Amino acid sequence: MANPQLDELLAQATVAAGRMADLADGYAALVGEASDANKLVVARVDGSGALVGLDLDSAAMRLGSADLGELIVSTAMVAAQRAYAQRAALTDDFNREFGELASYDPANQGERR
Repeated sequence: MANPQLDELLAQATVAAGRMADLADGYAALVGEASDANKLVVARVDGSGALVGLDLDSAAMRLGSADLGELIVSTAMVAAQRAYAQRAALTDDFNREFGELASYDPANQGERR
């Protein structure tokens, strides 16, 4: 015998699981990128802030090691901030959608709480 409430709950759970997988994929695809004002350094980081790419213009080699190091670190930090902002936006979207799914009340035949 079919149970419409159970069927609806299973459908909602399937949607929620799919959204969680989409969120994980979105996190994995994130890349934050930044360059300094003179475009001597370009840094790319993943969604967790790990440096995944670094391009140095040949003119960057004329900087002293301390200055170049500071420029790399500051540029990578901006790239990480951009990646974290993207991650926050994905998380906010997920939380909004998941909140709608979680508010389903089968006792009220599909009405939201």
